[in-house]
Amino acid sequence: MTRTRAVFLDAGHTLLYAHPDLGSVYAETTAKLGAQVAPERFAEAFVPVFRDFTKTYAQEGAASDAQDYAMWREITRRIYDRIPELGEVAFDAWFEALYRRFGEAGAWRFYDDVEPALRKLRERGLRLGVVSNWDTRLRGICAGLGLDRLVDFIVISAEVGVRKPDPRIFHAALEQAGVAASEALHVGDLPEEDVAGARAAGIEAVLIDRPRRITPLPAPTGVEVVRGLEEVLIMIK
Repeated sequence: MTRTRAVFLDAGHTLLYAHPDLGSVYAETTAKLGAQVAPERFAEAFVPVFRDFTKTYAQEGAASDAQDYAMWREITRRIYDRIPELGEVAFDAWFEALYRRFGEAGAWRFYDDVEPALRKLRERGLRLGVVSNWDTRLRGICAGLGLDRLVDFIVISAEVGVRKPDPRIFHAALEQAGVAASEALHVGDLPEEDVAGARAAGIEAVLIDRPRRITPLPAPTGVEVVRGLEEVLIMIK
């Protein structure tokens, strides 16, 4: 087996999660605009809408800030339409407030194992990169959390112009890492984006099933599943 020389990691729900949770961020932002909605209502409405849209946008392949903005606007609109209490708030103002909030580092946190695991991987001499379907707001989030200092590079779909599972986003990561596909490992939380995309680029993939994941994880076959990055450390020799 080829020795692993680089590890690529997805961002959301692999390294980062909305703090304290996604529903609470929605509820807090909504309360500032004058409407009271329980965090659980947002979580219930978000999951099916997000699941459908990520599948649709993954099929499109192309990526840009404008496209991601349009995607999130449509996701937010569908959530808005599912919760009658939001009729007290103008949609445009609500969406813009949420879009700003989720673009701030303060809305996100590392999972507990992220910093120690990344430091250990670096101590082993591995090249580390984030490979994420995100808009360019991710750079500010990473800088605010200090993630940019824990990895060697960040590859963002909106900058590359394609999103996972398109193998070209992984090719961009391989180029920055300076390694062959057989020398890289990708860790992410979505089978259809992270696993399928990495494998299409010839990269070994590991699926991470975090406790705070927002969408159910189907039981994949033939895919290594871990609960945290400590298990990834054990896998890499």
